[in-house]
Amino acid sequence: MMKESNLYRIVEVSMKRESGRKDIGIMTVRQALELPEVPSLEYSHPDLNSRSDGRFLTRAQLVDYVRCA
Repeated sequence: MMKESNLYRIVEVSMKRESGRKDIGIMTVRQALELPEVPSLEYSHPDLNSRSDGRFLTRAQLVDYVRCA
């Protein structure tokens, strides 16, 4: 079951690279999930200020967040 309101939360999207992380942008969870499936993309947690502590979600974890939260 999808929780519609979670699709409108804000996440930061970045790409993991050998030389570090490249910021892609700030967007809603819905917009982030509309991006192409690229394994190196990471997403900040919508409920936490995780950007500052270095914790990121994978696409699968973001999908689970929308379904289960």
